[in-house]
Amino acid sequence: MMIKYGVNIDNEAICVNLKRLTNQIYKLLPNREENVDWQKPLNTIIEELAGMHLLLVKEHETLFPLLCKLEGLNTLTENRDFPMFRRTIFECLSLINTIKNDVISSKEDVS
Repeated sequence: MMIKYGVNIDNEAICVNLKRLTNQIYKLLPNREENVDWQKPLNTIIEELAGMHLLLVKEHETLFPLLCKLEGLNTLTENRDFPMFRRTIFECLSLINTIKNDVISSKEDVS
């Protein structure tokens, strides 16, 4: 996939990175349930996706709402907020999957 700066990154490498991010996002749920720090990992995920947002220009329509939802998780800190936290995590996972599918289909377009 051609990214900003005209650099061609192997789609498989992007998909592997997205799978790792998927696992990290999913892990926020048990971390929060077990009272393990979930906010530092969340901020690391946001930072990485913000960098990805700068590189994967064609994915802005999906990356922007993903970043918005992840930022919003920082406001859902009360116990009563957990159902919304959980729902938002699954929405984020769906958005990551959309990006992954876009990357895969762009590979097929090149073939």
